[in-house]
Amino acid sequence: LAFYEPLLVDGSPRAKPPPEVAAHGAKEWEYSVVGFLIGKRLPGRNVKEVLERKWGQAGHFSFHVVENGVFLAKFESLQARDWVLNNGPWDVWGYHLVLRAWTSDMSLSLGECKSIPVWVKLKGIPVQYWNKVGLSYIASVLGKPLHMDANTTNRRVLTFSRVCIEMAATSSFPENITLEMEDGHTTSIGVEYPWRPAACSLCKVFDHSNRTCHRAVRREWMPRPILMAQKKPDDAEGWITVKRKSHGENSLPPRPSGVEFAGREVGVSKLPETPVKQPPATTVRDTSPTGSVEEANHVEDVEACNRPSSEGRVLLKGSSSGHKKRKKKGGPKRWWAGLNDPSKHNEVRHFVSSNNISLLGILESKVKAHNLDNVVRRINKDWMYTSNHGVSLSGRILIVWNPSILCFVPSLVNEQAVHGHVLLANNQRVNISFVYGLCDREARHAMWSDLIHCADLFRRDPWVVLGDFNVTRFVAEHSASSTVSKAMCDFNKAIQSAELEDLRSTGFLHTWSNMRVGAGAITKKLDLALGNWQWFNLLGDSFAHFLPPGISDHSPVTIQLRDMKHSNGRPFKFLNFWTKNDMFLRVVRQEWDRKYIGSPLVVVHKKLKSLK
Repeated sequence: LAFYEPLLVDGSPRAKPPPEVAAHGAKEWEYSVVGFLIGKRLPGRNVKEVLERKWGQAGHFSFHVVENGVFLAKFESLQARDWVLNNGPWDVWGYHLVLRAWTSDMSLSLGECKSIPVWVKLKGIPVQYWNKVGLSYIASVLGKPLHMDANTTNRRVLTFSRVCIEMAATSSFPENITLEMEDGHTTSIGVEYPWRPAACSLCKVFDHSNRTCHRAVRREWMPRPILMAQKKPDDAEGWITVKRKSHGENSLPPRPSGVEFAGREVGVSKLPETPVKQPPATTVRDTSPTGSVEEANHVEDVEACNRPSSEGRVLLKGSSSGHKKRKKKGGPKRWWAGLNDPSKHNEVRHFVSSNNISLLGILESKVKAHNLDNVVRRINKDWMYTSNHGVSLSGRILIVWNPSILCFVPSLVNEQAVHGHVLLANNQRVNISFVYGLCDREARHAMWSDLIHCADLFRRDPWVVLGDFNVTRFVAEHSASSTVSKAMCDFNKAIQSAELEDLRSTGFLHTWSNMRVGAGAITKKLDLALGNWQWFNLLGDSFAHFLPPGISDHSPVTIQLRDMKHSNGRPFKFLNFWTKNDMFLRVVRQEWDRKYIGSPLVVVHKKLKSLK
């Protein structure tokens, strides 16, 4: 460092670097993005590890912690930075990461984050407005439009557009936009938010929600005798207003601990020196016209917990002095849901090793976002993973892979599917989609549209779709029904529109059962493996194998990738019935009379080849 003489302004020293100092510093950070982690404060090293796995393919970047929940990532090129911005949204352990291109006048405080970029789906846009200017006018109703994704820019599929919009914390996040057409008529544009941030309408920031805001005013239920003692003229009937963390006139005075608000204890205050004996609970009556039996019961409970014991002390409700808990022999038993069960990790490891799996999709794992690292590490500590926790709170799809063999790069992620691609050893790009369909009709229609959209994106490369669609295709795939439902018809139409076909398969025909025996047993084929034309053209010898159910009620499916073996041609066969055709001798004579240059043997060879 060096010393520079400060500038004196009204006798007070002030630092005033020359403009070239700021310009040089801004030049160093021009390819940087600022990340705001919404909803959770995570350690910087954990955020860095996750982002290195997700952004490593774009290029090298340095990671810097600004404050708790705010990070800077400095890239080496403009292309790498734009790739990260255009391929969002991104999440860290299921918590949304808001990204902005860094500018010198940007505030790096999460508490001042009054607007954030949000990816939005716009549905039902008329074709004449499907351009940069038209989409900008429509998206401006929600906020400040920033950019579109590649699919919207190319206009390959006009089902919906994905636009990144900077939305304010005061926004109501409307579900539709009214568009006035050139002829004066109006139409409604549907708006879908894959992720909707929690905002505080009081502070007008995204740092916290109204529920956790210190300025929020809350209302709590209280027993009627206590309410009547603390009631003020401006309070509603049966309620009292309480300000959190306040000592003003609306705050409650200290009360004995053990008194319940809405069935739970709130705070602990000092006990009175001399316990006051309350009247018997049976004599307490609510004489108000709005009284109820439920309120009287609450009063009885409160009074019972304030009665002095035989030892001259107040018994607190729920304390060990009032009730003795009996311990069950053998200790408490804990039930683990889904892949959280440690015993299932061994079965998954055995399945991976016995089938030589390099890429694994796990559906309905029921693993929370914060526990993903632990679960994947127990399966294989060297494997990498991704999930759809960013768009689904339950994280319905988990994908893990062996980075020493391949790398799975997600491209489109939603609640029902994760679409991505891998590069094989021969540099062949293969698109893979893991699907876990919902059961309601609207969600199914959204998934069919998504498949048709991806079919156009992945048309040039092999594409395979596998997973649980929660609907059968044909009557033979259901053991207890012979009815062709509307969902089955829609499913088959979507598969035809996406130009997909079932892969050649072995193993179990019905992949799901209700785990019953006898007359109540039901089996279905809900799990499928589908491929496009390029898949059958380049990897047509690959097949899907449906194994017996293990830790799930569904049959796992494996696909062994194999290159298509191209034959060198079949030997020519002369069929005797050709001689019975009237054209036979004329065709032979016509080809045999042609003139060829070369030795007699070469001429005969060329004539035979031409005749064949």
